[in-house]
Amino acid sequence: MNPIAMSLLLTVALGVFGRTMARKIQLLRALAPADRTNHLKQRLANMFVFAIGQKRLIGRARERSSGIMHALIFWGFCVLLIRSLTLYGQGFYEGFQLPWLGGGHLAGYLYLAVKDVMEGIVLLMVLYAVFRRAVLKPRRLHNTFEAYLVLALIGILMVSDLLLDGARYNLVHLYHNAKTIPFFNHPRYGSEFLWTPVAVGASALISGLGASANAAILATMFWLHICTQLVFLNILPLGKHFHVITALPNVFLKSLGYPHEKAQLLDLEDEAAWEDESLGVNHIHQLNWKQGLDLYTCTECGRCKEVCPTYTTDKPLNLYEFNDKLKHALLANADNIIRRSGLAAARARCGDDEQAAGLAEQMSALNSEKQLIGDIIAADTLWACTTCRACEEVCPVTIEHVPRIIAMRQGQTLMAEAYPKELNPALKGLERNGNPWGIGYDKRADWADGLGVQTMAADADVDYLFWVGCAGSFDDRAKKVSRSLVKILQRAGVRFAILGVEEKCTGDFARRVGNEMLFQMAAQENIATLNRYKVKKIITACPHCLNTLRHEYPQMGGNYEVIHHSEFIAQLVKTGRIELQPSLAGALAYHDPCYLGRYNEIFEQPRSILASVCQDAPRELPRHGRESFCCGAGGGRMWMEETIGKRINLERAEEIAGQNVAHVAVACPFCLTMIEDGMKELEKEELIKTRDIAELVAESMA
Repeated sequence: MNPIAMSLLLTVALGVFGRTMARKIQLLRALAPADRTNHLKQRLANMFVFAIGQKRLIGRARERSSGIMHALIFWGFCVLLIRSLTLYGQGFYEGFQLPWLGGGHLAGYLYLAVKDVMEGIVLLMVLYAVFRRAVLKPRRLHNTFEAYLVLALIGILMVSDLLLDGARYNLVHLYHNAKTIPFFNHPRYGSEFLWTPVAVGASALISGLGASANAAILATMFWLHICTQLVFLNILPLGKHFHVITALPNVFLKSLGYPHEKAQLLDLEDEAAWEDESLGVNHIHQLNWKQGLDLYTCTECGRCKEVCPTYTTDKPLNLYEFNDKLKHALLANADNIIRRSGLAAARARCGDDEQAAGLAEQMSALNSEKQLIGDIIAADTLWACTTCRACEEVCPVTIEHVPRIIAMRQGQTLMAEAYPKELNPALKGLERNGNPWGIGYDKRADWADGLGVQTMAADADVDYLFWVGCAGSFDDRAKKVSRSLVKILQRAGVRFAILGVEEKCTGDFARRVGNEMLFQMAAQENIATLNRYKVKKIITACPHCLNTLRHEYPQMGGNYEVIHHSEFIAQLVKTGRIELQPSLAGALAYHDPCYLGRYNEIFEQPRSILASVCQDAPRELPRHGRESFCCGAGGGRMWMEETIGKRINLERAEEIAGQNVAHVAVACPFCLTMIEDGMKELEKEELIKTRDIAELVAESMA
């Protein structure tokens, strides 16, 4: 007990920590706004499941051992916080205990038992973590000095507390100082040391040193524990271990209702936005505060790059480096960003045009000297992303990578006009003919000739609109899927129609490549058409159309019940409106499309359908479900050549071919094209047939 020393330590350490945190928070507050305060119950549930429960660490079968290790260290650290508060109190008052955790309460004994065991477990996990980094060396990990320093500090915290209790045990039981050393000793629960086997074991290491040495060890371990924790506290905000502080709030503030923050609906008629380059993200200060918090929270664990289809096929997109570069740019410009925020607030309050213009000039002068795209993030890196969300699905702290990338692409496309020029044919085709193939819009319904399919213009009194999509209308291979789905709907007696020449591209690919102007034009036309026919329910075979119609059209007033054909077919089978025969012979694997699975949580319906049409149970690919491997066509990459590294679709095709299957089923026209092309490149297109679920169902109907 030394109140003066404890007061000095706490004042200095907490003062420095408070100043550091105030600066970090001030920077976040200077960034653009973001609304993350709704649905508190769901947010709390997410925090307990993902942050406290460590779901994405212990839930991954591929890395369960390291996930359990991290979870145990985290949980042990949380348990030890109560002990640390107790020790702070004992620095002021000998024998201090927190309410209900003293020697007169069973809860106090139970806590000591849990703490004791957890300290032993954490110490073992720290040793395993060091062994894993130094000997096993997983490729995704970054072996930095900081990582070893933090593990050492955690180890010191565990050892110091165990030796502190061990010295107390020796002084009480071996050297008979029970009257001068505070310890629990209840007539019902007994001595506290009956509840702390690990500490008692540690006491044996110092039991022969004598009473004075044990007393010195007790005092030394007390102050070592306090000082180590306060040093640790001040190290956390300075590096990647800042996530120890920010992980819980970051998970609490994660997007709800959609996997990540939706692309912002830009006001393209705002002249001021064009003038100050605020359409999309063009400068580091234009990130919103949640995106800044994401950068603070990155654990540098490398899980994102390990599952990224671009990184694993030798493209320049390394999401760890991507985050790190943005974070360093954010911190390097912190002073200017904070000052700029103050000027922006003053400009908003200013009623004088001349003064407002002067403030705008001052704000512009505070922009980073480095170009966001070019100096900080390379153009090839930005455009490599397929927006598949594999990175987000495995991130243990729920960082949202894709929205930043799309926002930066918006800035490059709208403001800098620096998008890949190979996108021009697809963008012009969309602008002129309503589809990225550039085929005349008057041919949009040619695929349906002879099928007896009616259009909404002929008769809008139907239950469902079949949204065919551009691929299903113009791509020769995907047209077969459209015809198969029509056959299924007609057999089930579903009353449906198509828009025919009135259907336009949803604009999905335009939005993914940052051309918000084309997206909004396409969406406005489609919404006007759909509302004119009073459409309520839509069926589509394209996950990209599904995602855009279901989640992004509501931003512009288009609210519809949109269902993927795999969901609808599964309902038809379940209700007996169609019957399927297990007619498909040969092993089959299913490829999960990114925009069907990770974006829209549709995993089981396709599998249930395939189980009904296959003679043998379908096989799972090594990378499936939430960790399915992208085909390479998302994020506008369908319309860009892969000139760097290995082709993503070839990587996926090789994985499929390695499973010795005769068939691979898909549920997306882009996946159909990409995987089929991959099989052709492997010269296995005759050995492994690539089929859409609708084709298999149409052939298996009784």
